[in-house]
This record gives sequence, C-alpha cells and structure tokens, in this order.
Amino acid sequence: MMRFPTELDVIDYFVHVKYPKGTRCTHCNSKKVYRRTATPRKFHCNSCNNSFSIFKSSIFKDTKVDLRKWLYVIHLVTNAKKGISACQVHREIRGSYKTSWRMVHQIRKAMGQVTTQNAFKAIFEIDETYVAAGPKIRLKSKRGRGTFKTPIVGVYNRDDDRIYATVALPNKMGKKLTGKQLLGILDKVATKNSVIMTDEFRGYNILDKRGYDRKKVNHSEYQYSFDGINVNTVESFWSLFKRGLAGSFHHVSGKYLQAYIDEFAFRFNNRKNPDIYYKILENAIQYNPPTKPKK
Repeated sequence: MMRFPTELDVIDYFVHVKYPKGTRCTHCNSKKVYRRTATPRKFHCNSCNNSFSIFKSSIFKDTKVDLRKWLYVIHLVTNAKKGISACQVHREIRGSYKTSWRMVHQIRKAMGQVTTQNAFKAIFEIDETYVAAGPKIRLKSKRGRGTFKTPIVGVYNRDDDRIYATVALPNKMGKKLTGKQLLGILDKVATKNSVIMTDEFRGYNILDKRGYDRKKVNHSEYQYSFDGINVNTVESFWSLFKRGLAGSFHHVSGKYLQAYIDEFAFRFNNRKNPDIYYKILENAIQYNPPTKPKK
C-alpha cells in the first residue's frame, strides 16, 4: 500500500515494466502517444489516431477492479504457502465471489511453468502421485496405482533447485503412467546423459534403454534413501500440494488442476527469491494469452 498509494502509481509501474524504453503504440509502434486523462489505463496515438490499453495482453485485460486490489490479492497468493481459496479472497476484498474466483485464476496464469530442457548433465528426481480431481467419484477408489484418481508427475532438478510438475492424463488405451508418457515428460527438462533418481515403479524401466543413468530406491522394501539416492524432494512437494488441496481448496476440478500445480510449483521454485512478488507482477503484465485456433 505504501509502494502504490494510488491506481495511477500502479499504472506507471506497469508502463515502466512493459515499455522500459518508452511507451509505444501497439498498432503502429510509434512513440507519439499520450495517456488519456479521463481513462488513465488507456493511451492514444497521434500517428495512427488509435487508442490502446497497456493491459490488453495481460491478466488484467478488461478488468474493472481497482488495480490496487489486484496487487493486494497477488500479495495474498504469493505469501500463502498452502494456497488461498477464492472464498477467502472474497472475504478480504468484498465484491462478488465470481470476481475473486476469476482474479486468483488469472494470477495462476502468471505463475505458469516454463519448460526448458537443461543444457548440461544434472541430477533429477522423478516421482508421481495421485489426486482426486474432476467430478466426485462415488465408487470406493483403490490405493496406489490402481486408483481412479488423476496422476501427476514431478521432476526435480537438484542442480537448479527447480521442480516441473504436470498432469499425466491416460493415453488413448486408457493406461496411466506408461513408460513412454514418463519419458516424454522427462525429455522436456532433462538431457540424455543426466542422472535420474526414481523408485521401483516399472514404468521407469524405459529410462535404462534410452541413455539415462538411472538410480533407484525400493519403497516396497522400506528403502527410502541411500548414498544420496532418493526422491524425497519431490515427495515433500507432493505433501505440500496435497495439504493445500485438503486445507484450502477442499476439491479441485480436473479442468483447472494444472493451474493449481503451476501455482505451487512457482512458489516452490521461487521460495528463496526475495523479489518473488515483483516477478509475478512482471509476468502478469507481460502474460500473453494463447490464441484460440480458428474453426
């Protein structure tokens, strides 16, 4: 509140982030632009006589909510280690529940994961878990890999101290976590000569044939760590994620499950970053929503 006492201060900050070398028209790239006095969120170009908003390609697109409220909600989401529900945000900022729900989901878009393959040999941990997502199933679900729940795979890079987690939907045959599925997820972040630590799940056997140096622990024999070989970091991330689902959100739709994973992964990967709040603000204004394919 001290850093941004007025909405105009928020706009000035985002203008500086998005246009560090000066504001330019989004239509003709001209610098001959000025801010409208009546609507400070919009600019007008003297060259092409068009108006544009700096929030067009951002999570704030078409929002009518005070930008200072947005920044406050971002602060809440950033500092809630186990997540914060839309109901709690609604109680904090008032307004309608739909507005609060949309805000937290837009913020999760700014916390989306970027998959870049590690350029050098590194040590990775990979592990999977299952969560109840989507329509509630009335049938009694089995434990372990025979469950009806949705599988999630996490890959942790020990060298970079970063985790990549994603929903692993069943293939066309209805099988979950096949070797090819696990290999496809791992290939997004790891190089072939990397050291991969896994448990005894047979789906990981494909790594031995594809050039990865696999080290494994046998959980079925109560072996969880030896000589530095373990998947404990990924499992601790699963613990934090599940506590958030149970304590803050209670139930998550399968449609939005990946967004919740992105939120927890972003906080985990930036837990030591003192500027995590401003990193989200930069992602929020520079977020470019994916375009829908034309029919």
